[in-house]
Amino acid sequence: MSTREKIILCLVILAVGYVAYNFLADTPKRVHIETEEELTDLKKLTADVIEEMDKAVLTKTEAFIIGQAGAKWKRDPFLKPGPPIKFGLESGQAEVLAFTYSGYLEMVDKKLAIINGIEYTAGEMLINGGGYIVSNIFPTRVTLELIGGKNMIILPLEEVNIPLIRQN
Repeated sequence: MSTREKIILCLVILAVGYVAYNFLADTPKRVHIETEEELTDLKKLTADVIEEMDKAVLTKTEAFIIGQAGAKWKRDPFLKPGPPIKFGLESGQAEVLAFTYSGYLEMVDKKLAIINGIEYTAGEMLINGGGYIVSNIFPTRVTLELIGGKNMIILPLEEVNIPLIRQN
């Protein structure tokens, strides 16, 4: 047996011994209160902790953070900055939907389409998209279907040409 094998064998034996000592050794499972004096001390400690917790006062910052934790967002922080998105229609307006397919990304087994600046996979519903779902994604086009399959839209890829600035 080589020196390396001896060292590995010693480490395995130490690990097994550690496991046996910590998990298989007979240790007391629970501390028992045996006298009335120990019980009154424990009750007094509990009452002191509760009293101190009641005295604790939140700072204004902590109270603000806790109050805002459950509040609704005025605006989704993950959307691009700009005018807020209107989710409802005002009276007398017809709903106008504008979709722009501006990007395509294919990974090993996943295809992503960028529609109106947001990434979607096949089967996802468009955000503020009037009930349309991404049904198929191709490099040159995306197929959108209305929930229920009544209407279908085919969006061509709109490439944006960004001029390159050459530095000499």
